[in-house]
Amino acid sequence: MGRIVEMPLPRLGETMDEGRIGLIIKKPGERFKRGETLLEVESDKTTVEVPALQDGILIEWLVASDEMVPVDSAIARIEIEGEAVAEVKVKATGNTPPVPSPLRGRSVAKQQGWGPHSRPPASTAARAAARRTGIELAMVTGTGRNGRITRNDLAAAARPGRATYHVETPKGKIFFREWPATGVARGTALLIHGLFADSQSFTTLGRKLAAWGFRTLALDLPGHGHSIAGVTALNDMAQAVEAALPERRLHIVGHSYGALIASFLPAHAQSLTLLSPAGCGEEINGGFVAAMLAGRIDHGLSFLGETVPAEAQALFADHLATHGGQLRAIAAGVAEDGNQTVSILDKLEGLTIPVRAVFLRDDAVIPAHHALNLPSNVSVRFLKGASHLPHWRDPDLIAALVAHSTV
Repeated sequence: MGRIVEMPLPRLGETMDEGRIGLIIKKPGERFKRGETLLEVESDKTTVEVPALQDGILIEWLVASDEMVPVDSAIARIEIEGEAVAEVKVKATGNTPPVPSPLRGRSVAKQQGWGPHSRPPASTAARAAARRTGIELAMVTGTGRNGRITRNDLAAAARPGRATYHVETPKGKIFFREWPATGVARGTALLIHGLFADSQSFTTLGRKLAAWGFRTLALDLPGHGHSIAGVTALNDMAQAVEAALPERRLHIVGHSYGALIASFLPAHAQSLTLLSPAGCGEEINGGFVAAMLAGRIDHGLSFLGETVPAEAQALFADHLATHGGQLRAIAAGVAEDGNQTVSILDKLEGLTIPVRAVFLRDDAVIPAHHALNLPSNVSVRFLKGASHLPHWRDPDLIAALVAHSTV
């Protein structure tokens, strides 16, 4: 006979007290194997895939996407050791109180026939919040009693959601995460990560840009994350990204190696924001690159100047194991023996769109003095600290810099 147990929300970092439930992958009744991803959880700095620790069956979710959940609280009920699903469901529903879910509110709305101009049940606080934000109550899912809309429902409706998808290109499939804009629309932002990272590293910045009114896209470069494209040369990498872009001008943010890619895309850009950019000088921390390529994750990440959650470190290890050969070729194409072999300075010279660069004063990967090499049309901002991740160190500032480029 199998056992039904409650699965807790794992701690994704030393300082994490709660997390936001992201994409829920497994459905009730589905079987899973050890190591399979059950859901994604967003911490304050990244999105982490939460794997199953053993074989089992997903009985029910006790949470919904976009819900904030304290660490160690139960998020799902799972059956282990192979008990039949039908028997498990009977036991699971015996004395378990119903859990609020966005689907419940939606079904009530359908039964009542609420339309865009109807007056669905809502608390006084929710109605006041709707007037302030301009949100149409009839379009909000109520999770209160009998589908009643609460103030928390309004807050959830105002937060940007997220979608994930692949875009086919002649060079392969490019994976995207997207946060839809809220409030007054300001345009579309594109976030391009650095070497060894992926689109998840932009979780916080993606949310903040969406709250500023930007439809925000973050992609996985070839050889990283969930993209499936075998290219390694810098030109081919840039062409793969370009082929996947929407047909509109973008506010492009490129971090480290991502700044190299961004420098190929000024024709698609309304503005460029380069974070700890590669390609502005010769030196680069060869020890960081070598450690990552050798799988010495702890040593490599120590150069970033930020605490990386343990689960994110595990994902780094998985991606390096999966894409190791491709990553070595990508790295060899831009740096050798601690020296960069490519430059973006000529590509930035004379651009008429707003271009800015952000450096950390004591960055251990790319020296801040590379900013002195930038052409005069590029504005530069220096931040204090030893981080190589400006979008982690001060995401509010980075979001504001992008937003101000539209003024």
